[in-house]
Amino acid sequence: MATKSKDEVFCKADCVSVRGIPTRIMKVEQRNPGNQTSVNALDVLFLVIPGNPGVVDFYEVFMETLYKASGCRASVWGISHAGHAILPKEHSSNTETYSLEDQIDHKAAFIQDFVPPDKRIVLIGHSIGCHIILQIMQRHPTLPILKSLLLFPTIEKMWASPNGTVMAPFLCYARWLGVFVVFLGSYLSDWVKWRMVTWFLKERKVPTCAFHAALNLFNPSCANNSLTMAAHEMREVVEPDLDAVAKHLPKLVFYYGATDGWCPVDYHDDMKALFPEGDIRLCKRGMEHAFCLESSELMADMVWNWLHPVIKSSKS
Repeated sequence: MATKSKDEVFCKADCVSVRGIPTRIMKVEQRNPGNQTSVNALDVLFLVIPGNPGVVDFYEVFMETLYKASGCRASVWGISHAGHAILPKEHSSNTETYSLEDQIDHKAAFIQDFVPPDKRIVLIGHSIGCHIILQIMQRHPTLPILKSLLLFPTIEKMWASPNGTVMAPFLCYARWLGVFVVFLGSYLSDWVKWRMVTWFLKERKVPTCAFHAALNLFNPSCANNSLTMAAHEMREVVEPDLDAVAKHLPKLVFYYGATDGWCPVDYHDDMKALFPEGDIRLCKRGMEHAFCLESSELMADMVWNWLHPVIKSSKS
């Protein structure tokens, strides 16, 4: 099923089985691809690994913009977290709950089973997706990963962060209450759900894809998976995996927010002090942690500007 767009490119959504786990993915495609695009195609595949909630639809505009920035020559894919997205009816019986470890294994399995072997991989992680990427690189060192971008990386001290100190007690001890509220809300009509999401985001210039993505949170199973994963994050993402960072530093780009309640500036400063030779950047564009809500196009253009020289030099 293709998402609606009046542009020359669009995100095509699909449901695939990743070692038995039904998974929502997206791939950017052209409406009328020409022969020239195929001839000049890059041997690079960008894979977006989301934050939490891990619904890939939030990143639709980001993915489309990145694809266009590449001249429609790079493959741009995105994958939802297991259990976070509403699936077609034939897969809707899946009500498993997945831990953070499960999500790491899930993404590694997808890369191993679905990414063509002739593609060099650029991983783009957002928030907890950055932790997942570091673990994939550490556990699967033979994967052909060209570069990994860690955007607003929640890779350490999540409970101790400004947002974590507020949210962690609820997530770890009372998330059942959130799931119960969602269960009650799931009986509302689609129109009422849409109006609620519209009201919540009314002060923001948010793309339509974000409204559609947010509707997944009215599904009790999806909400339970999101909240359960968040509880695991609070408990398990404590110390940064410095061994992984040190081992893969030449392939890593860190991008921290200047006003991020999940990974504050002192996390950036600490990482910069530990790895002064690393590509560790601090946002100067005023982007929020959830960049996919209002800054997708800006972020995609920045990402391409960072990566284009790397892709060219590594190919030559």
